[in-house]
Amino acid sequence: MEIRNYEDINNALKKICECEVGIANIEGEVTLKINEIKEGVREKILELENEKNFLEQEIENFCSANKADFAEKRSKDLVFGTIGYRVSKSVSLPRAKAKVEALIDAIKKFGFRDCLIYEEKPNKDVLCELDDSSLVKLGIKRVVKDNFKIVSKIENLQNNA
Repeated sequence: MEIRNYEDINNALKKICECEVGIANIEGEVTLKINEIKEGVREKILELENEKNFLEQEIENFCSANKADFAEKRSKDLVFGTIGYRVSKSVSLPRAKAKVEALIDAIKKFGFRDCLIYEEKPNKDVLCELDDSSLVKLGIKRVVKDNFKIVSKIENLQNNA
């Protein structure tokens, strides 16, 4: 299709809308077929997951009953996998905003500043508003583009059909 005037552009935009609707319809059909396939195998997957969970629990129970075997070496490499124990540490943090703020204040008060995370990163929106001389001082350049856009109005496709 050769574009010679705005009427040609409007016709091309109509075709773009039709393509977008066609793509959405195909993707919808694919999603429905995928859901049908998933539904058809859901019981088998659930059965396998239950068996897997049961076996994992049985292995954990056996290892707990024989924990002395893991005293020197914390894991055992077997033909079909590795089992073992590992020490993990965690702390539970409060969820309530007031309690989190109190915890942060306490961390600062007792001098545990390395227990706080400070995320610093440039704010591009604010940097864009700086004058050119400030940007030069920072060693960054302003990029101004005139980006072309196409916004299709699929809803008008039905009205003009």
